[in-house]
Amino acid sequence: MDTSATWRPLVEGALREEVLRVVQELARALEESLAHRVPDASLASGDAGLALLFAWMDKVEDSAHHGAISHGLLDEAMEAVASRPMGMALHSGVSGVAWALEHLGEGGDALEDVDAALAQRLAVSPWTGPVELLSGLVGLGVYALERLPREDARRCLEGVVARLREIAEARPEGVTWRRESPEGGHDLGVAHGVPGVIAVLAGAVRAGVAESEARGLLDGAWSWVMAQRLPHAGRRFPHEVVPGRTPRPTRAAWCYGDPGVSLVLFTAARAVGESRWEAEALALARDASKRSLEDSGVKDAPLCHGSAGLLHIYNRFHQATGEEFFASAARQWLEHALRSWQPGRGIGGFAFWGQDARGAPAWMERPGLLEGTSGIALALLAAASSVEPSWDRVLLMSLRDAG
Repeated sequence: MDTSATWRPLVEGALREEVLRVVQELARALEESLAHRVPDASLASGDAGLALLFAWMDKVEDSAHHGAISHGLLDEAMEAVASRPMGMALHSGVSGVAWALEHLGEGGDALEDVDAALAQRLAVSPWTGPVELLSGLVGLGVYALERLPREDARRCLEGVVARLREIAEARPEGVTWRRESPEGGHDLGVAHGVPGVIAVLAGAVRAGVAESEARGLLDGAWSWVMAQRLPHAGRRFPHEVVPGRTPRPTRAAWCYGDPGVSLVLFTAARAVGESRWEAEALALARDASKRSLEDSGVKDAPLCHGSAGLLHIYNRFHQATGEEFFASAARQWLEHALRSWQPGRGIGGFAFWGQDARGAPAWMERPGLLEGTSGIALALLAAASSVEPSWDRVLLMSLRDAG
């Protein structure tokens, strides 16, 4: 879904100015928080993710100040990678830091060691780690897609497809992958489940990498996912499918539920030119957008499971289709995010519902991309600017153009 030449602000006039003002305040609060932040180099919650926000502030405003902050955060993230052990996961490990460097134009030959290490790891059979986007094979595939057409990146992506093929489960409905859990279930979320596999396979097909294998798995995975739909318009996809347990609808979010799943499916369908799939995904998205706030399960505003994530999902659909229907849904969630903003609270006015150190429900401060203030700022900035938010490729909300 390439909208880089046609991205337009979702909002205009006074509302656009208000959104940009909020983004400025969020960026200022995040900058002030850097001096006392907990060491964290990661993409999901640490320096690599924060670097994306300040880089996009620079793209929108041509701000040398924000650009310098982004460069500094990337430098510190790379120093952390070199000085202490980290896993390879996309959202919490080395490949995520490397993805941010590559995406922001600072990767190049400096990441050849990462490429080689990943290719070597992916050559080991059988795969014994998780499959998912956040910490598994799918995430490594996202990194490889970003590094194409480098030969080591191609080897990485070929390895991802090969390992997916080895551990795929053939079912009457199609092909699926098991999530490691005591119940032995199959996950239907973008963050941890089969929809993420579909997007990476579509990226491989479009890029011509292990194309025949990837296409066969893609067709089977699409069939399996669509066969899991429940008879609830707007709430079709459950959290997971577990033997002996009745699947139930889940919340409306990027990580789980129809909004995120429908966008990932739509993105995959467009990548491989499947018009029927695209129509199915759009129908799912239209139904999902009608779900009320009261029924959505939304409590706060992060990209992962909050109003900023839903704003960005429906903005993506609007930019791709031109449909005012999706623009209206995006603006509704924008309004919800702005209502959640309370200056003096959390970091920059946003706090997040979670659990404290004792496990009790509490409002938390979080700076990060996935569940924190910087992710909200990026979604708001995408709604108020004409700069295409390609950073969302790391969430599989878009795919890199094959050319």
